[in-house]
Amino acid sequence: MEKEKQKKDQFIIAYIADFERPETVCSYSLYLAKMLNKGLILLHIFDNRHTTVTTEEGEIKLLELQRKLKETNPEIQITYCSLKGKTREIITALPVLLNAVVIVAQVDKHASRKSAMSRKNLLQNFSDCKTAYLVAQEPLRDESHMQDVATAIDFKKESKDKLIWSSYFPRFGGSRMHILYYDYKDEFLKNKWYANMKQLHKLYSSLNIKFIPEVIMTKSKSTYMDVNALKHAAQKGYGMLISVTTKEKDGLEFFIGVQDNHTIVNKEKIPILFINPREDLYVLCD
Repeated sequence: MEKEKQKKDQFIIAYIADFERPETVCSYSLYLAKMLNKGLILLHIFDNRHTTVTTEEGEIKLLELQRKLKETNPEIQITYCSLKGKTREIITALPVLLNAVVIVAQVDKHASRKSAMSRKNLLQNFSDCKTAYLVAQEPLRDESHMQDVATAIDFKKESKDKLIWSSYFPRFGGSRMHILYYDYKDEFLKNKWYANMKQLHKLYSSLNIKFIPEVIMTKSKSTYMDVNALKHAAQKGYGMLISVTTKEKDGLEFFIGVQDNHTIVNKEKIPILFINPREDLYVLCD
């Protein structure tokens, strides 16, 4: 690593899996660094399952990328780190290893099976990630697109994991937060959903945050919540969807796959902020 970091610092991690096109990861990493007032670490991982770029070669490339980014973003503390090891293990360790608060990665539906940017490899490598991770398909061209951020709240307990991170965008970025939900007819499901909404109201009220509730209409009860939320967000022109990954598969998901597979690469090219449901999720300290 270029310089010793202080333990009190927190960083946005820009995971550079392709040095030929780092714009996607860098654009969202810079946006988050400015929004959250955090430093930025450019990360390369030499894992021979995914890349032939060694740690030494990666460090040279990261140094040049750092120089270019500093020229246009002098107000952001930008450093770099080139590591060797298994990608999944390093990603899992980043909150402690580099004080990561959020990690940014790129996914590409045309990536080879070996690439770290393939849907399958990315989901596997981030499956134990303890902090939120933003996955994008193309660069952030206009930061005004991030003025509208959405998340779906349903009856499942995992919906609660979205609440804290969903509050950061209106709190620190001035975004309009759109809360998407079904109009449940089943009283049991409706009561469980209402309990999640009560917790959201409590958190948002304590932070003086307003949100816009919007009903998601769907013809199929079996369709994934976030798949419908993604379609709704695309129709409305929202800049991001916050989603919780699937922790436990039910019978249907064993046959058609978890909803993460259906949202991470989407034709609308909306970036997804994923959160793995777990007890020790890392969040911002302030």
